[in-house]
Amino acid sequence: MAHGIPSQGKVTITVDEYSSNPTQAFTHYNINQSRFQPPHVHMVDPIPYDTPKPAGHTRFVCVSDTHSRTDGIQMPYGDVLLHTGDFTELGLPSEVKKFNDWLGSLPYEFKIVIAGNHELTFDKDFMADLVKQDYYRFPSVSKLKPEDFDNVQSLLTNCLYLQDSEVTVKGFRIYGTPWTPWFNGWGFNLPRGQSLLDKWNLVPEGIDILMTHGPPLGFRDWVPKELQRVGCVELLNTVQRRVRPKLHVFGGIHEGYGIMTDGYTTYINASTCTVSFQPTNPPIIFDLPNPQAS
Repeated sequence: MAHGIPSQGKVTITVDEYSSNPTQAFTHYNINQSRFQPPHVHMVDPIPYDTPKPAGHTRFVCVSDTHSRTDGIQMPYGDVLLHTGDFTELGLPSEVKKFNDWLGSLPYEFKIVIAGNHELTFDKDFMADLVKQDYYRFPSVSKLKPEDFDNVQSLLTNCLYLQDSEVTVKGFRIYGTPWTPWFNGWGFNLPRGQSLLDKWNLVPEGIDILMTHGPPLGFRDWVPKELQRVGCVELLNTVQRRVRPKLHVFGGIHEGYGIMTDGYTTYINASTCTVSFQPTNPPIIFDLPNPQAS
């Protein structure tokens, strides 16, 4: 793993031989390359909220997996809010409206949001399949009429919503994508390997901040109850070898809340809810130096 200056020329990521077994992949790369050990990788303590923002910096406030439980969250000072999905339980329009109202009450100059696997109505293919099924796993969602959810993201009037798309805010290029490895057949689930890699290949190089719903392999992706790593190997390789953002924010794995770095990219699992869905993990703030105007 070369850190420092990226090599010239286009880097092509291929499906990893251990793609389908992230726990095995983690063990292999840790033993053979020390890929997840110091000095390459280490934990980072969160910045206390009362830390003055350095001159010439932008303060990002990172949250994820709030699951319609925003009422008691104490939101810190900052410039830009990043929410990396699962802002509802099921993506019901009423939940989306409630979340949008909450966003409207926050003072940040910009608010950027992606969907997660719980935003079922945001995944058009998922909804098309759900309506065709005889057996309804999600009765309240399957009762919706198409006109109730066809344009559900238009309910998010108080933020910039990204779905496999990019926005430039305060000079930072930010890309957001909702896909996660298949898990129990929720929204935006894709098989590990080529299907997910096709989505990661859409992420442009030169991005400053990457927002995904789930973690890359080895970074805040450990599920203690299952004794498993669940991060995506292709996402890790895309981040470290091709895109190399300064900041990668995600959630999805509530148990993985916290911050790590590989010396170049800072990885933040900003899951607000704990594994028992208590919204007690505080928002994480992170300061980035403002891009120099070209």
